[in-house]
Amino acid sequence: MDKMTRRDLLRLGAAAGIGTALTSFAPAIAQRRGSRFKGNPKNIIFMVSDGMSAGVPSLSEAFSRSFRGKGSFWHQMLLNPEVSLGYFDMESLNSLVTDSSSASSSWGTGSRIVNGAIGMLPDGTRLTPIAVLAKEKAKKKVGLVTTTRMTHATPAGFATVQARRDDEDSIAPQYLNVVDVLLGGGLRHFAPDLRGDKRDLLGEYKSAGYEHWSLRDQLMNSKQPDKVLGLFWRSHLPYTVDQINTPAMRRDVPTLAEMTRAALDILSRHKDGFLLQVEGGRVDHAAHANDAAGLFFDQMAFEDAMEVAVEFARKRGDTLVIVTSDHGNANPGLNGLGYEYGSSDEAFTRLLQAKMSFEELPTKIKEAGGKPDADTVRDMIKAGMAIEIEKEEAQVLSDAIAGKVMPVPNKQHRNLGGLLGGILSNYNGIGWIGMNHTADYVWVSAFGPGQEQFEGLVKNTDAFVKMTRMWGINFKNPSMTREQAKPFMRALSERVETPHWA
Repeated sequence: MDKMTRRDLLRLGAAAGIGTALTSFAPAIAQRRGSRFKGNPKNIIFMVSDGMSAGVPSLSEAFSRSFRGKGSFWHQMLLNPEVSLGYFDMESLNSLVTDSSSASSSWGTGSRIVNGAIGMLPDGTRLTPIAVLAKEKAKKKVGLVTTTRMTHATPAGFATVQARRDDEDSIAPQYLNVVDVLLGGGLRHFAPDLRGDKRDLLGEYKSAGYEHWSLRDQLMNSKQPDKVLGLFWRSHLPYTVDQINTPAMRRDVPTLAEMTRAALDILSRHKDGFLLQVEGGRVDHAAHANDAAGLFFDQMAFEDAMEVAVEFARKRGDTLVIVTSDHGNANPGLNGLGYEYGSSDEAFTRLLQAKMSFEELPTKIKEAGGKPDADTVRDMIKAGMAIEIEKEEAQVLSDAIAGKVMPVPNKQHRNLGGLLGGILSNYNGIGWIGMNHTADYVWVSAFGPGQEQFEGLVKNTDAFVKMTRMWGINFKNPSMTREQAKPFMRALSERVETPHWA
């Protein structure tokens, strides 16, 4: 696939007929320099690049320049004095390192909770999520758009209450008549033939007036309904790099920008305004996998959705766009390569040649044989990642596939994905500190009425307070201190959870 075709495919706005050149945003900002929006927002768009470590925007800027010949949209926002800049402190109730369920719940309820729960304190106290308040008290429409399963932690944290985030079959019915627009993956938690209890949630949503979409053509060409349940994949939506290189995925699965545009088209018809959360969830999954190409292609897809949202807000003047992450993950960084680091920039050229994500690559390698030898592994990586690793490195991966994983200093990397990410870092320069979430503060950029409230260092729970007060909602959920939560921690610590990116 040539570079122009790749650019056109990833340039989601162009594919959907919706984008605006980055330069169209800058002049408008220049004319408003020094000004601030007045009053409170009618609409709020809350955007999350899940698992985006603080260093990712600088790396994605270089990736975008290599891929598109121009910089990333987030970088463009950061350069504009009209955009407010700050950080979220995302600590959870039981840890400096948060997970997505506690992170989204902190924004969605104004209370810190323990990792693994959604909208619930460890003593079982149920909190009221912001989607319910927006709907009942401010008469807003509500939308959730994601590249993960619709029932995954980040969308769920704005609209549902569940003791365990992994109980996704129980989360799925909670959106009914609370969230008007649902666009993402996760058919397996709604379809009766895929649910363990055989409950026909698709039928229940249809009976409640939701239109069900399962294909990109329906999103692009259907008459926009008032309520829609769009589920475009059985589990999480495919990685962007896999969509680009797989015709059937390109045909059937909408991009995050396309889903964002469709959600805005529906929600903006409502006279009282709306709350919309948009999540680029597979950025987090790629970071867990130490998959640099997977991460940056999905970050570009997220930033295309950012552009759709910011352009919507720029034209109207009544919409606040908040762009952030819920936590860092594996903290990728570009290590210097070559003499005087002169080969460092070539890392992004190599990443652009990737034909598949790490999610697909191990499957392809294993399909070549039950226990492929080093030469087969080497050939598969060359075909999939356009990188020719050394035979000794291929032998390490061959052994790992056969169940013989070599000892490594960082035990997080003692698995096929960790070894693969580490070996490829010798060629693409992207190093990783581990395969888990990190405790760093996360970026937050804001544009629109009320944006100045997100400048500086902001406690995660204050996002709920700021958003609800902007809409005249005077509501406070119960909360706990760490000391108050400690008696409940032992039972919670004994849980055995499925990996959240599975």
